[in-house]
Amino acid sequence: MPNSLIFIGERPSNLEMHIKGKPEFYDALLLSKKSHHPSSHLSYHSIPLHQSRVTIHIHETNSQFNCHHHSLQLIEGERPLSEEDAYDIFTNFAIMEDNKVAFLMHSRRKGIKLREKVNPKNLLAHEKQEV
Repeated sequence: MPNSLIFIGERPSNLEMHIKGKPEFYDALLLSKKSHHPSSHLSYHSIPLHQSRVTIHIHETNSQFNCHHHSLQLIEGERPLSEEDAYDIFTNFAIMEDNKVAFLMHSRRKGIKLREKVNPKNLLAHEKQEV
């Protein structure tokens, strides 16, 4: 489906959705196939982006997720969102345009921690002079 916001979950009504998972690389491959339609698989649901504005209210964080003119915007609710909270919200959705699918993915690799070596090695270097 061209120009759609895709999520994995349930859609009990036109105005309500329950997100059950985050899109991954396999989902993007499956959705990008021309023969596949998001509604043909029960867990994929699409929200057309041809409307002027799509606003999604997120109950857990009391925030709003807006899609408007090819931009995504997250508006904080009563409490400020951490960077991790914001990233978690964005990773719930994929954006599909024609047969191209884009999504954010959180790297599971942990950051490299720098630590000081207990016994650092001392290397000596000297220039060898020819006689």
